[in-house]
Amino acid sequence: MFKTFVLRMTAIALLLSLSTQLRAMHDDVEFGYNNLTVPSSFVIEGDNFTWDNLLYFSSKMEEFDPFNPGDFGSDEPGFTTNPAEGFLINPGDRIFLRVLNATDFSTYGVGYVNFYNPNTGFLEASADRRLSGDHNTGSLQTLFFNGLGIETGDNPLFLGAGNASGNLHDHIFFDLLDDNTAPFGAYGVLLRLESDFASNGFNGIDLVSDPFWFIWNHGMTSADFNQFALPAFGAIPEPNALLVVAAIGGFGLARRRRR
Repeated sequence: MFKTFVLRMTAIALLLSLSTQLRAMHDDVEFGYNNLTVPSSFVIEGDNFTWDNLLYFSSKMEEFDPFNPGDFGSDEPGFTTNPAEGFLINPGDRIFLRVLNATDFSTYGVGYVNFYNPNTGFLEASADRRLSGDHNTGSLQTLFFNGLGIETGDNPLFLGAGNASGNLHDHIFFDLLDDNTAPFGAYGVLLRLESDFASNGFNGIDLVSDPFWFIWNHGMTSADFNQFALPAFGAIPEPNALLVVAAIGGFGLARRRRR
């Protein structure tokens, strides 16, 4: 029995390590066009989906300003093309990031800032739950929004333009406003990428992606965030989490058979 236990713990440790490594490799959202000659859709790489078939990416609202304790925000995930995997855009094409009202696109969303309240177990949309978005953390923040709507600023936010090789790598910084009163929980924003083709002379948005979620953990334990917050957004359990469950069940079954 001790040998079985050791094998089980080793397998779980290896799977958890693999899960961590895979997540570290996907800190940035990889995106590109389905076709460079005649682009008709965005392709976005992701492993995690909600039950209504929307991609989601998760991160943490971490303390980012060492000179201002308690000031929370996140610039993860970022966005990147990946030529090695065929994710490219055309040189000069401008890419934007739009914040969406989740009630228009998701079965689970309730507004622009979707707050998971650990005390009730539900998503909430409130004018008191506020975020800002900015392309450059050192400049004036250009977009302010709350659960009920856009307060002021540019929506969509400019993300960047494709370089001479059709590559782009950049981040949008999301700042949790009213830090002293912002409660612990999870903050989710439904987003989409939009493209303005250089070949069309920048005459407006030419292409939009399917919506996808960014969901940030603010002050919850990782276990509670995964077990309660993510499912509130409709998240299907991560594949690697299912592997761990399967591994535990498999070893348990093997042990019962030997008995």
